Amino acid sequence: MRTLLTCICSLMACASLGQEGFMPMLEANRTWCGIEGGWVPTPVEYQIEGDTTLADGTLWHLMTAQYEGNPTAGQAGWFHEDAETGQVWMRWDLDLDPGTLWFDFSLEPGESMVAPQCPWAEITCVAVEPFTWTDGTVSRRLTLQLLPDNEAFIEYWIEGIGSENGPMGPSAYLCTADLDPHAACFLQNGALRHDFALDTTWLPPHPGCTDSIAVNSLTEASPLTGHFQVDRGHLHWSGEPRAPVIVVYDMMGRNIGRFTGSSSWPIPAQGGIIIAALADGRRYKIRID
Repeated sequence: MRTLLTCICSLMACASLGQEGFMPMLEANRTWCGIEGGWVPTPVEYQIEGDTTLADGTLWHLMTAQYEGNPTAGQAGWFHEDAETGQVWMRWDLDLDPGTLWFDFSLEPGESMVAPQCPWAEITCVAVEPFTWTDGTVSRRLTLQLLPDNEAFIEYWIEGIGSENGPMGPSAYLCTADLDPHAACFLQNGALRHDFALDTTWLPPHPGCTDSIAVNSLTEASPLTGHFQVDRGHLHWSGEPRAPVIVVYDMMGRNIGRFTGSSSWPIPAQGGIIIAALADGRRYKIRID
């Protein structure tokens, strides 16, 4: 009888755990700090500014984006999450936009979803594993393959935080050429919850991440800087290194060119968006008109 009761209690505990759902991402007083901008990397802060409940009973949170140098914050979007399904939805407009699935933290390895704002692309979960935040919180981390033809295009989602590229996730990375997002730190009530250890060898540190390793471990060495320009059918590089190795991909992740030893090359595409990757890991999204 004692064994039977133990088994029943264990099953009830497991069922109770399963009903708790997923760790919420959208809470008041949370701030996502990052660096964005392929041309001029700029600090940005995303914050939950308010919420509203629609007629169908769903709760939507307004997220704003504040870029360094701008006097006012702009609207990033309205977000709704379902703690039972692990899905986060986004609307640009609560009246006109039907909504887009932004994150799905219930994905298991082998499962896919359409990339937000990129109906031509599917992102596939390739791994799910426990993950510990800087403050000791334990949730799950999903490894996502953004483009099926290129293993280098990987993004990580952390349950309760969002993407390691920031709250705008794969939409910002895949679909908007000039965002080029990089998460720096995640705060709540001004306290550090998770440090993304931003690579400040070529990106500026975020002033809001005062407790971040990326800020406190800076050396006096100057970070690598540089940018691309498009002119008369050629791609021009200015910055360090002087003679870089550049690999160019299209938006499907296919290698369409490799250049080295100079700072000007013919563009291997007629239009659209290309991604130029340097040997040190820097990646730039470039719009070809």
